[in-house]
Amino acid sequence: MKHLAKSVVRSVSPALYKKIRNLRLLYLLGERGDSYLVTSGFMRSHELGHPCKQDGAPLPWMNYAVIAFLEERLHKDMTLFEYGSGYSTLFYSRLVQRVVSVEHDKTWYEAVRNMTGSNVHLLYQPLEFDGEYCRLINQQNEKFDVVVIDGRDRVRCAINSYQSLSERGIVVFDDSEREKYSDGSRFYLANGFKKIDFESLKFKGFGLGRTAIFYRSHNCLGI
Repeated sequence: MKHLAKSVVRSVSPALYKKIRNLRLLYLLGERGDSYLVTSGFMRSHELGHPCKQDGAPLPWMNYAVIAFLEERLHKDMTLFEYGSGYSTLFYSRLVQRVVSVEHDKTWYEAVRNMTGSNVHLLYQPLEFDGEYCRLINQQNEKFDVVVIDGRDRVRCAINSYQSLSERGIVVFDDSEREKYSDGSRFYLANGFKKIDFESLKFKGFGLGRTAIFYRSHNCLGI
């Protein structure tokens, strides 16, 4: 009977049949426990309004492919500098020894500061393009194993981070598919780095997000 009904609807109104089929697919993707949208945390993130796992644990606002890769490769012997703080700061602080994160929005800075633990050093720096914000990493007097470019003025942040990378250091550059960030990619490739791209669904939007990781031989991620 069900197959007969489907055949009738399909023959009488192909457009209606297509809508019903698509609604069923959306329901299965959003409700089945083994659906990628459920297991990745996508549905839970939309429920809570911020990027998180299915169990509510915080995630970076990046695509799920690079998140899974970083979660597997980051370790407690690493130090990390992050441009752009938030739920990502909580995620990284769980995986690495120490996180230094810079935020340009004072209200958000205060909110994140109340959420972070003792291994996070949160910095507030008002945004001025090609100013102190992008150069703040070089005032820390240390070398970082991981630099995450996920804030503002990204190309200049990427370029200024080069001298603060440890010998095994890598750069994680989010939204690397955007043309306005292409100079950052060209800079690292010109300085002998290799690049690997990760592309998949992100918490916000229904298109694909891309994140590039720049690395050299004997890097901290073992690429």
